[in-house]
Amino acid sequence: MEPLPVYLTDLTPTQVRVGYGQLGLHGSLGYENKPVRVADRSYAHALSAHPPSRVRFALDGRYGALRCHVALNDDVPPGRSYADFSVFADGRLVAVVPQVRAGAPPRELVADLRGANTLELEIRTSRWEFCHAVWLDPVLDEAPPARAAEHLLDCLGRAEITLPRVVPSARRCIATVVSPGYTELLDDMLGSLYAHGGCQDALLVVFALDADAECVRVAGKYGATLIPCRSHARINATSKALLYTVARVVDAERYLCLDADMLVLGDLRPIFAALEAAPCGSILVCREANSRGLANLGHAFRDAYWGNANDLKALKITDAELAYPLAVNDGLFAAERSTMLALDGFIRELPGAVAWVDQRRDNWWRNQFIFNLALARMDCAVELDPTWNLQLHAQDVEWAERDGRARAEWHGRPVRVLHFSGVGRRKYPEQRNQFVRVADPLTGPGGGDHYGAFLDALRAWIGRFGLASLAWSFYGVTDATTARVADPSTFPLLALLHYLVRTNGCVRVLETGTARGISAACLASAVAHRAEGRVVTLDPYRHAERSELWKILPESIRRCIEERTVGSLEGMAAALEAGERYEAALLDSIHTEEHVWAEFELASRLVCPGGLILIHDATYAHGTVGKALLRIQAAGYDVTRLWTADSGMHEDDRLGLAVIENRRTREAATPP
Repeated sequence: MEPLPVYLTDLTPTQVRVGYGQLGLHGSLGYENKPVRVADRSYAHALSAHPPSRVRFALDGRYGALRCHVALNDDVPPGRSYADFSVFADGRLVAVVPQVRAGAPPRELVADLRGANTLELEIRTSRWEFCHAVWLDPVLDEAPPARAAEHLLDCLGRAEITLPRVVPSARRCIATVVSPGYTELLDDMLGSLYAHGGCQDALLVVFALDADAECVRVAGKYGATLIPCRSHARINATSKALLYTVARVVDAERYLCLDADMLVLGDLRPIFAALEAAPCGSILVCREANSRGLANLGHAFRDAYWGNANDLKALKITDAELAYPLAVNDGLFAAERSTMLALDGFIRELPGAVAWVDQRRDNWWRNQFIFNLALARMDCAVELDPTWNLQLHAQDVEWAERDGRARAEWHGRPVRVLHFSGVGRRKYPEQRNQFVRVADPLTGPGGGDHYGAFLDALRAWIGRFGLASLAWSFYGVTDATTARVADPSTFPLLALLHYLVRTNGCVRVLETGTARGISAACLASAVAHRAEGRVVTLDPYRHAERSELWKILPESIRRCIEERTVGSLEGMAAALEAGERYEAALLDSIHTEEHVWAEFELASRLVCPGGLILIHDATYAHGTVGKALLRIQAAGYDVTRLWTADSGMHEDDRLGLAVIENRRTREAATPP
């Protein structure tokens, strides 16, 4: 006897947010005493949540999958509204069904929940009125989850993708495709990407079709994640369909897909920024041939992809889709994760798409029409300026040497990405293979720009509390009531602190005198990229603004800070007793000779040999730190005083900083 199905409506939600009415359970719509009814059928176990909605359930790792259909209720007039349905497992997006329209039949949704402790159902829309969105009889599969698939066919059946055992994950992903014989193109594209693209922190992914040793070598040269693929169809332009499926292989927030026959000539970060500014669900693209020669999708269907009336029926293309005004080139496109998953799902659902793509061997770019058709049905294309995908099969550029670099211009404007598409591959041979010749490119993300993230938080905090909140920081002035910042673009004094600690390889840093927590946050930004990175900061007093600053910090920086509410000498003695060791210390609490000397003696035992001991306010007029520094020198240590030059522009208010290597370089002298 088969076990009874476990309906999601049998579980009690742990969190509910709906845009109108109440959460509808067990077939109720949740408002106006209406039932759930779709295609003139009732659903006893339906769940209704008017968007914007998010409903969370605790699963405790017991379920393998969620299976259901999604739709808009029958009481919504056809075409009046639409909804995007998304499923999250432990915060990770695992399934999405977009553009579910009123009057359309229910669409299937299957989500992998293996091992998940929490499940969240989300519905979004930009047509709020009458968006009566419903999850139809959602069932939780309690059976032991099947063994994870090792292979995946892309959405147009071009190739079988070997899935990585560990899913690659990143905030930003840049993906491309290569096959044997095209590695020089890939080498040039990746070299130009790292030289000019400004995206060092992006995960670089290469789908390698029937890869040979050269494919592996070039991907390795640039530190790319290589995804092996076995061809199921003739390798040609249609093989780019692998990129339509990237979100099912790589877990990223945002994706940028590039053809291998491109040169990156400008900063690509504005594309990722544009995704944040574009409407939710957008795919950023450039017009085909960078012109208005193709009036609409119907024009492209006939003239570029050689489609006929029978094809219209086979693909179920509507007149509205043929009238879609933007025919695009898929050499460059960008989207967020949910949209990429939706793109893959739309193409898989297109009837006859694979057969139509393979129908003509003399038109090997038909995949691009399928891509266009999906954009039209999703109504999600956002046009980029042509300079982001300047296509040489239809355009020409002028080359000029500027700022020591070769730059391409089109109609007097700089080209960001140059696409050697089609016959354009034979143009400008003098600009090719420049990066192929470089054996040792500068690649990889490194530790990331945590200093930039710290500055973003600092500026937001100063915006709330004013410049005076920097008093008693590196930018405090000698009156101890306000501050002066000569260069708010980079905050050079804090940049020095950050990079001094970072470049010296420090992992654990001790600070005395937390005050408002500015230097502690800066120090944490210098070690946040390192495993076990830690800043222990000592201060017996609490400042209200401190917690407000730390709240704004990214979690990766905030978690590095360990606050101890204790005086510096007591806290350092306790740390010494506990056997703690550090690579650097910043002494910045009480600015008297005796106190600084006592802190230094403890710091010299807590900091590793050769580590950094930094002493702030070295020349503070209302303290006696300078006398302590003379004692430290007399004890055999070298002391370098910064920000004390007799001429030049002063970045600080002559508070000064002393840098000491924790190692005696000579015999102790008689104390002054």
